[in-house]
Amino acid sequence: MNWGYKIVFGLGAFMLFIIGAGIYMVSHDTDTLVDTDYYEKSLTYDETIHKKQNLLDDRAKPMIKVQKDTLILAFASDGNKGSLNFLRPDDRKVDVTLPFQTSTNEFKLPIKTFKRGNWNLEIDWEHAGKPYISDHAVFIQ
Repeated sequence: MNWGYKIVFGLGAFMLFIIGAGIYMVSHDTDTLVDTDYYEKSLTYDETIHKKQNLLDDRAKPMIKVQKDTLILAFASDGNKGSLNFLRPDDRKVDVTLPFQTSTNEFKLPIKTFKRGNWNLEIDWEHAGKPYISDHAVFIQ
C-alpha cells in the first residue's frame, strides 16, 4: 500500500467520524438551557417585569436559608400565596413546581428528597392582591 491510499483512507475515516458525530449530536438533543415554551413566556414577559418592579418598590425580597433538610423562606409580611419553581440547570427532568400558602411570614419546606447540588428557585407569589416574583440560587447539600 502506498502513501496515496493511506491519505485517502485517513480522510475517509475522518469524514465518517465527523458525520457520525453530527448525527449523534442532532439525535441526542439534550440542551436544557433553552425552554420548550420560550415563545409563550416571551408573550407574558411584561407581567414578569411588573412583578419584579413590585418586588423592588416594596422591598419584599424573601430571605432563604437551608438548614439541614429544610428550606426556610422568610417573607417581608404575613399571608402569602403562590408557587415555588425549583429548576435544575443540568437536568430538566427533576424540575419541581410546588404551590404554597402561608398565614405567617415564614414557610418551611422539607427538601431531603431533592437531588443534591445547585438549583434555581423562582418564587412567584401574591400578597394582598399584589404579584411578586423573585429568583434565587440555592445549593442543597
